[in-house]
Amino acid sequence: MNLGEASLRSVNASRPALIHSASKQSVTASDDFYSLSSSNSSQDEKSTVRQYQSPPSHIIPETYRKTSDTITTKSTVRAVTPTLLTLPETAKLARSNPGHMPKRKPVPTESTSSSERPSNKEPIGPPTPDVDDTPYIQFAIEQLTRDEEVNEALNSHPPHGTPSRESYSVERIIPDERLRLQQGLQSGDRGRRPLQTPMLPSDSSVIAIPATPTQDPFRFPTLDYLPRALRVTSLIALLVTCLLMAVAIGFSNVWSSRHDGLWQYDDVGTRRYFVFQYLPQLLAMFILLWLFAVQNALYRIIPFLMMHSERPTFTSHILHSAALFPSNYIIPDLWCFRHGERTLGLCLNIFRLCIFTVPLHSCLYQTRYSEMEGEGIWTWIAVEPVGWTLLVLHLLLVLALALLMLKLRRNPSGLRWDPRSLADILSLFQRSNVLSDFYGSEARAGDTVMTLPKKYTLRYWIAGRRSSEIFHGVEESQVALHGFRHNSNEKAANSHFDLESQRLLKASTLDSLQKDIHSARIRYRWLPWFLKDSFVVAWVVIAIVLMLAFLIISFVNHATRHGFVPKLTTRKTAQGFSPADFLYSFVPCLIGMMLFLAWQPIDMYFRALEPFANLSSPRGSSAEDSLLLDYTACLPIEVSVKAALAGHYKVAWISFVSLLSASLPVLSGGVFTAQYFVSTQEVRVAASMPGYYALVVFVVTYSLSVLIIWPRRKRRLPHDVRTLGQVLSFVYESWLLNDAAFWQPRSKTDLVTRLLGSLTGDKGSSRYAFGVYMGRDGREHLGIDRLHRPASGEMFITTGAMD
Repeated sequence: MNLGEASLRSVNASRPALIHSASKQSVTASDDFYSLSSSNSSQDEKSTVRQYQSPPSHIIPETYRKTSDTITTKSTVRAVTPTLLTLPETAKLARSNPGHMPKRKPVPTESTSSSERPSNKEPIGPPTPDVDDTPYIQFAIEQLTRDEEVNEALNSHPPHGTPSRESYSVERIIPDERLRLQQGLQSGDRGRRPLQTPMLPSDSSVIAIPATPTQDPFRFPTLDYLPRALRVTSLIALLVTCLLMAVAIGFSNVWSSRHDGLWQYDDVGTRRYFVFQYLPQLLAMFILLWLFAVQNALYRIIPFLMMHSERPTFTSHILHSAALFPSNYIIPDLWCFRHGERTLGLCLNIFRLCIFTVPLHSCLYQTRYSEMEGEGIWTWIAVEPVGWTLLVLHLLLVLALALLMLKLRRNPSGLRWDPRSLADILSLFQRSNVLSDFYGSEARAGDTVMTLPKKYTLRYWIAGRRSSEIFHGVEESQVALHGFRHNSNEKAANSHFDLESQRLLKASTLDSLQKDIHSARIRYRWLPWFLKDSFVVAWVVIAIVLMLAFLIISFVNHATRHGFVPKLTTRKTAQGFSPADFLYSFVPCLIGMMLFLAWQPIDMYFRALEPFANLSSPRGSSAEDSLLLDYTACLPIEVSVKAALAGHYKVAWISFVSLLSASLPVLSGGVFTAQYFVSTQEVRVAASMPGYYALVVFVVTYSLSVLIIWPRRKRRLPHDVRTLGQVLSFVYESWLLNDAAFWQPRSKTDLVTRLLGSLTGDKGSSRYAFGVYMGRDGREHLGIDRLHRPASGEMFITTGAMD
């Protein structure tokens, strides 16, 4: 500890203070860090230093306070020139290992003057005549060896609040921590000159600097990759399909009103019946599934698109709020509006409105009895109010698709390939300097929320001002890269520093984290609410009861075949609307639509959890069955085929049922129609039996499939995995990020080839697992890593009883 030319003029036992003269060396009396001295520091270098008011240095006993005035009045210490002090070994140990800090020496109960102090201690450094410097050395040591008593006192002080009267009056210098903020002095302390920390040498840290490659497009392609569903050709095709649907609906409305119908009704179950009762909602369901694929792809790239944006807004919150896949298709999604993406938010919510197009298409065409040339006939007509409503919805959909194309053209995604799997995400954060913000998040129930917002950017970077190395990833600009921090001893620069309280994490906090990651209760704590045991039991009971009720009502007394009397009028208005026809077409289709939409989150979460389920195996899993699985980015039929070939039969069947359930609204919306029974001379609502038999088969299959959605223990996780922040919480200290497979892959093919081991000829030798691993910081963490590493041994996988 070098005090330079500081002058100690007057010291009060209750309020010690330092008054500095000009010096080119930095001074600190805190155990939180030490700074490097530099001969070329200047006033401009203050911008890299963050300064805060120091908390209370130590707790002053009552007996020590009573004698403080006596010490002050009896003697005043003469000004001396400080000498070079060598810190004791205990102070050095406290700096390097704050978890084993020695206890503070108790303050004597009786105050004595400097001449009355015991002289049995060997002085540190050359002695000063007539002055005992032991109290001042003891004060400096106490600042370095504050125990838990001081930490408890700090809890009662706000991190940036006004210090108490006993506060140390000189500003506290703490490491930069990438925030570059400066806390001002109190109004009473503004006259004092703050301590200075000289700027670190430019070659002492490797920082991330934005780069724009101008050559070699093969190594550095343009960052505008879009998934196939979001490319211009795909969106234009969908837009044209929606336009054709709108034109067809408008044409049928106009033609039906001018020609008193569209086509003559022949019978139930004929080709004409299929065209008017099943084909409209079948086409609407095809468009809806296409929109689901568009939404799924859009969710995957929205976080990266926002981080690649040049807008001067904070983007760190995107990692914790932007979902990587949709959890439902019913509830409106408003998070895009909260984060300033109004265009994307408008498009997504218009897509959600389109779930009503299928039930409306089911009641678009009905039959009406009319007399033509003295003969009564039944004709198919268009229900004009329903038709115009559908026309408006399709035009809104066309507008949303046009806005989406314009948005994606003006705002590149920042991606080189589609981030479909865990491996794709890890490749973007392999060298990221934002991973330290996730410390301890793997054991938290909720998502990681940082204290201060930051600007994260996805683009090309240069590793340092003197380097020509260019890489692609998510970084914070002008901040040291991971593994290249300028001072490895600065705890504020690593993950053991609490940003909220601006101090080191207590040893008890770190010990608590170690206990949490070994706890089976924490490890298997989370499941989606609809897959928890109580809810699964409820779904099974409800599905079985409703299935039995449906079968009993359908076939007792042949109600569906012989028809039943509607409780509403079947008379058509001039626009073709009939309350009975609308009720028995729209409501059954709407119920089928709800069943279809209710299965989608079940399907999506089983897809998303399958990689973690494979990683939770005691034998681990290959990269092909874990890190490279991309079920959440596949179409339903594609998932079924790929999962069946990979041996993931549960995911394959659940995804197949997801596609099969799309037939429920199609069939239920067209199976009932109003018919005139000559035998009874009345109009009854009867079912088309071929379509009704098919509906019964699909309903029974759907209901029995609920029995297999019970998740096994290996699908449970400490928390959700729907956002980037939640996924990164399992890998932020993993040695997996240091593997050569993730080191600057040039393409998706390159990444897959490396993970499968084709380059090194050791295909199948690498096994990955989810459990407790030894992290890069030397501590245990819960997450994903290789099952076995020579340096750290085999992972501890807390599987418990696997059912």
